[in-house]
Amino acid sequence: MWPDEIFEMAVTRQGTYALVFSCPEPFQAVAGKLGPVFLSSGYWIYVGSAFGPGGLRSRLSHHLKPSRRPHWHLDYIKNTLRAVEIWITTDMVKREHDWAGIFSTLNGASRPIDDFGATDCTCRSHLIHFPRRPGFGRCKQRVNTIIPSHSPLFRFDLAKGCFIA
Repeated sequence: MWPDEIFEMAVTRQGTYALVFSCPEPFQAVAGKLGPVFLSSGYWIYVGSAFGPGGLRSRLSHHLKPSRRPHWHLDYIKNTLRAVEIWITTDMVKREHDWAGIFSTLNGASRPIDDFGATDCTCRSHLIHFPRRPGFGRCKQRVNTIIPSHSPLFRFDLAKGCFIA
């Protein structure tokens, strides 16, 4: 199977995802009931899961287009950010909480917006800031070290429009 076919197969399933966004200029927005949030320039990773109808394809499609009626915290800020990559796994265990915790321990990571994307769990936040673009390889390695039974992770480069091994 070609890598793009593997990715296409993966996004038709359920799983966990991370959206990597570039934020060239700092800005403030009101994120629904969460209230005002300030985003510094740099890169932001938003972690979520898609185990409902439509799986990853449906959820990622929602997150990558403008929202007429915002539903999730991300809907209030995504139009000001530029999505650059998508990381996914089709692991049938919801890994969003694991990923949020793991990614927040990487060099330069911070979670300055409490409860963002995490009002239904005990995580501090599902939005992680990095001053520089986080490396997929480093994140993948950390995930596989901490969770040896984790299913494969895939990366999709939005600028190139293709799966990157």
